[in-house]
Amino acid sequence: MGDLVAAENQRDEGVTKGTRDKESRVWKRWSEYCRIIENDDDIYLQRLAPPLRTAMFGAFAAAYRRRQFSRPDEKELGAGSVQEALAKLGQIFRADMGYNPYHGQNESGIAPCLSRQLHGMKNNDPAVKPQKALPVSVFREMHRLAKGSHLFTAMANLSTCAFFWCMRSCEYTTVSGERRTKILCLKNIVFQDKDNKIIPITSILIFTAVCVTVTFEFQKKLTREDSISQHKSGDTLNEGEMCGVLAWAKTVWRIVNYPIARDKLPDTPVNTVMVDDKLYEIPGELFVQRIRTAVSSLGREKLGFGPEEVGNHSPRSAGAMALFLGGTPVYSIMLQGRWSSDAFMRYIRKEVLQASIGLAERMLRFESFYTVPAFTYTSADGDLRTSNRTTNLNGSHDDMRRGAHPAFHLE
Repeated sequence: MGDLVAAENQRDEGVTKGTRDKESRVWKRWSEYCRIIENDDDIYLQRLAPPLRTAMFGAFAAAYRRRQFSRPDEKELGAGSVQEALAKLGQIFRADMGYNPYHGQNESGIAPCLSRQLHGMKNNDPAVKPQKALPVSVFREMHRLAKGSHLFTAMANLSTCAFFWCMRSCEYTTVSGERRTKILCLKNIVFQDKDNKIIPITSILIFTAVCVTVTFEFQKKLTREDSISQHKSGDTLNEGEMCGVLAWAKTVWRIVNYPIARDKLPDTPVNTVMVDDKLYEIPGELFVQRIRTAVSSLGREKLGFGPEEVGNHSPRSAGAMALFLGGTPVYSIMLQGRWSSDAFMRYIRKEVLQASIGLAERMLRFESFYTVPAFTYTSADGDLRTSNRTTNLNGSHDDMRRGAHPAFHLE
């Protein structure tokens, strides 16, 4: 009995509270839908044949998309949200009953009728508008606007760190809801001098560090203890404000000088700040506000976009875009941003004008090229499909395929 309880607890730990809440919400809406169509006495659709169960999932998807269970006066839900709901509902069916109408009669993949329905939804969805990548000038503007404010200076330095390490917002800010990714603490920041010796975070010598290694303990992709290093950027403007190593030194030294017990420092989040003699953890929403303020200050004419087009994904996108424009190899971008696939390409904004610099010249590099003709057989080559030709093992192909292997010997 104890092992059964332990197994259940382990399954609960396999997902976050947010995921469990979503599953609960989807099940509640499915139950409500079954009541509306007067099928609440067969909520698992046991009386229906498998194709009809899948058809019922399709009907539920149509109702879910038009927000029948939440806010029907608002615009329709996107195809991605509907698909996520159907997938979670199917998982519940699988766990409770052993079958999954989302997959239909197949073991994997979406049932063809549901796949076609979701594809139709995607065709009618409005175009996705990803958050814009921020140029370095926006981060410099955040520093300029922060002068005289302890809080805003702390945010400008932390945003600079986020830029150089291509960080997710939940890695350096406090966000709503439970997340699998852990926020960085002071113990995750390691300073090293020119001889690669570690400098204690409580030493003023962290300002002489030439390299910083940041260890991300647990991430969205389930990778643990992922350490990423950056050296000094060499920035000379405004005392090197756009240097990741210096930005971390300022961030850590600020927190070290707060009235926090030394044994508590390692586990202190990097977004800790003191305002009016009280310690707070800076929320992600406030970072978005500061980014938008800087974007507004620079203006749409200079940047090509406005404050409503940026958000908490913009610093991560900015880091990827800066690496790309700097000619960084794809594999290095993936390593620096901790992308396990080419998913980082979503952060590369092709509408950035500078991204096309040099492309036209490279396209004219070769005026002409020679195409190697396809190899063709002639009658003189004989018929390579002859069934009676022998192998070097002294047997015909047909015999070999039937398993009639000849005794092996060398002639």
